[in-house]
Amino acid sequence: MTYLSLYRRWRSQSFDEVVGQSHIVRTLKNSLNSGRISHAYLFSGPRGTGKTTLARLFAKGLNCVEGPTADFCGECPRCVGITQGNFLDVIEIDGASNRGIEEIRKLREQVQYAPVDGLYKVYIIDEVHMLTQDAFNALLKTLEEPPERVVFILATTDPQKIPTTILSRCQRYDFKRFPAEDIVNHLQYVLSKEGVVPEPEALEIIAEQADGGMRDALSIVDQCLAYSDHLSVEAVSTVLGVATRDRIIGFLQALDRRDGAELFKQIQDLYLDGKSLSQFVRDVLAFLRRAVTNETTLPDIGINWSNDRLLQVMAAFSECERDMRYVKDNNIPLELAVLHLIQPESPLEKLQERIDALEKKVRQLEQTGIRVADIAVQPKREEKQTPKVQFSPVNNDPDKLKTIQAHWQDYLKMLRNERLIQPEAFLREGYPVGLEGDQVIIGFPQGRGFHKASIEQDKHREPAERAMAKMFGFPLKIKCIMSDLKQQPEAVVGDAAPEPAENGEQPEQEYNEAVDAALKIFGGKVIKIKDD
Repeated sequence: MTYLSLYRRWRSQSFDEVVGQSHIVRTLKNSLNSGRISHAYLFSGPRGTGKTTLARLFAKGLNCVEGPTADFCGECPRCVGITQGNFLDVIEIDGASNRGIEEIRKLREQVQYAPVDGLYKVYIIDEVHMLTQDAFNALLKTLEEPPERVVFILATTDPQKIPTTILSRCQRYDFKRFPAEDIVNHLQYVLSKEGVVPEPEALEIIAEQADGGMRDALSIVDQCLAYSDHLSVEAVSTVLGVATRDRIIGFLQALDRRDGAELFKQIQDLYLDGKSLSQFVRDVLAFLRRAVTNETTLPDIGINWSNDRLLQVMAAFSECERDMRYVKDNNIPLELAVLHLIQPESPLEKLQERIDALEKKVRQLEQTGIRVADIAVQPKREEKQTPKVQFSPVNNDPDKLKTIQAHWQDYLKMLRNERLIQPEAFLREGYPVGLEGDQVIIGFPQGRGFHKASIEQDKHREPAERAMAKMFGFPLKIKCIMSDLKQQPEAVVGDAAPEPAENGEQPEQEYNEAVDAALKIFGGKVIKIKDD
């Protein structure tokens, strides 16, 4: 006898045997028992969720000798013919291979004939979304007003591609994916009837890989039993090319230790063993998703990650899975994700860990009956702030100018402390020589045109003005001029200012302004200047 696959051998033969989809089963049974039979139904949902099975069961309920009834006998010639697929009044059409207008025109001609042997003529069109637009248009009128005793059942995995004119003429039923628990229970029932004792963890792996489809789960079981009579974790992992749970746990533990050598070794071992790295990343993400819903998943394997760390790891592997679709070598995105995750902790991460630790201690104290509010708290040490210069009440520009000149060095130090290195280097070459309203006139000696032009740029001038307002207590603007002074006053000359010559004249520059500006900004000394 020819071998029959598990999903065909264990296809539900009555409404009571259907696993899941209880909302659809109840509606169809009530429709059969009450006689409220619609002329068109649309079954939509993922693959392997029972669309074709329920369509055949509904056809049995319509054509059974005792029907229409939800409790059809399953033994009469009509029910047996539908089960075997040779009943003339139940026509199954593959929409993917009969998608043209000519096929639909033939269907319209056949619809006009009365049922041959049954009570209803049932057309089951699978993957109906594959029909062309012209074919849908040809089907529209027949679907809206079919002859008496004709029922259309349209099945699809992509209802978005079906025209709204077709959808509006059908009763729509949306099939749900099977939960992993339901798949495991049904597989245990089927395997017990087959005389196979599986490992529970092996069934869990199959349920995860089935992606909510019962037919896919039974097909995987068939494939694994062909590989080995014993349905073990090793056999399932080998057949599907997935990593075992122990490997996933070992990988996450190495990630928790930030052990780069061990992580790269595990990736290489997975590659050499023929495992799919993209599937491994999906399995890791599935494990972490369970950790989100079950707080004991990670602590049970010795990992104590904060929510932020868990989110960071999941985001990195999600991005890795997306990148793997566009590269030939899947090792690279996974190794990059690992390198990103094992980097030393940033100050923010360390601060978050300290906050989490403090919150944990607070909860422990509260559990012992100690109120944190009653604990004496040391006053916070005041941070050192930049002192503000207080002006005299008299609104006298000369007095203000003298105050600014007296604190000019303090202002330059303030710029450096606030990491405004470039504005400080440029302004060090100038000196406040006047005050016009809220404008401080900064004079630059001859030969310092580069510094004057640089500080006049908005990106340097504006932060310098904000620092000046913070220093002196009210808004001040900077206005730059070229001064006829050959040298700044002695009180404000910087460390790198050239010493005057013996005759009192400014010594001649040994290098150009660009080199001089670089020395002021970055420090250092000139060893040799190469002439062009």
